[in-house]
Amino acid sequence: MNLKKYFCLGILLLSLLTGCKDSNMTGLAVKTQTQPTIERIIGQPSTAVDEISIGTFNIQIFGKKKREKDDVMKRLVDIVDDYDIIAIQEFRDKTEETVPYFLSKINEKEGNNYSVIASERLGRSSSKERYAFYYDNKRIEFLNLSFTFPDTEDLFEREPFIAYFKAKEGNFDFYLVNIHTKPDDVEKEIRNLAKVKAYILQKHPEDGDVIFLGDFNADGNYFNEESDVLGEQYFWAVPNDFDTTVARSDRTFDRIIFLKEFTLEDFAYKSGVDRFEKRWPELSYDEMKKISDHYPVWVKFRIDKDYQ
Repeated sequence: MNLKKYFCLGILLLSLLTGCKDSNMTGLAVKTQTQPTIERIIGQPSTAVDEISIGTFNIQIFGKKKREKDDVMKRLVDIVDDYDIIAIQEFRDKTEETVPYFLSKINEKEGNNYSVIASERLGRSSSKERYAFYYDNKRIEFLNLSFTFPDTEDLFEREPFIAYFKAKEGNFDFYLVNIHTKPDDVEKEIRNLAKVKAYILQKHPEDGDVIFLGDFNADGNYFNEESDVLGEQYFWAVPNDFDTTVARSDRTFDRIIFLKEFTLEDFAYKSGVDRFEKRWPELSYDEMKKISDHYPVWVKFRIDKDYQ
């Protein structure tokens, strides 16, 4: 009798545990569902009515010497005007003539109507750089707000440059934060982007769509790309296996990062690296290096889903 009683109690207990396990597993499956797979594209972004392309491109030492090379300038124009908006790093020109000159060359091409927003010359050393955003006036509206992060703690070699934009044909408005990190301080500078985000949202809490993009130097000996330096709340939209440099080594230096809470809903899950040899298969390695030592990288955002 006692054995039967214990047997029945055992069956009951096992049934209860199994029910609890099924319930917990169902809840766990919902919480840990995987994010949609990013469509990885080698080449320039295509045009879509309901999406915009946002790119970033370190144009190596872009100054007087490079702008005097007509063949290189033509290729740079052909690259940049494939983007609705693109962040550029590494303008090096004491005369500050290269930024407007490049805009004039872009707009010489038939059908183009681009504008530019640029920073002052930035950097601790004498080798200062400017950041710039070039954007297509047909697709992007500048919302009359741009500023350099007030780096009172000297956190950055070159202070990030911020500008506020909106997709003209949709409701997606967003801050772009342009940055070129110092190779020796990559992890520290990336970590401190959280302070840049906090500053933007404190001063301008009306929009949480803050997108960091630029040459992060976030790979190789400079940075462990597997580290979670910014935390789980940020989404790294350029996959670690993208090679963003022209050099024969495989490095993902260039990145685009945003807050999951506000901007993941707008992400179209399309990321690309715009490799020169895809555009111009006839180019030699040395000819590609004349354009830059980096490739542009880009992402697509939906323009009709913005709720923040």
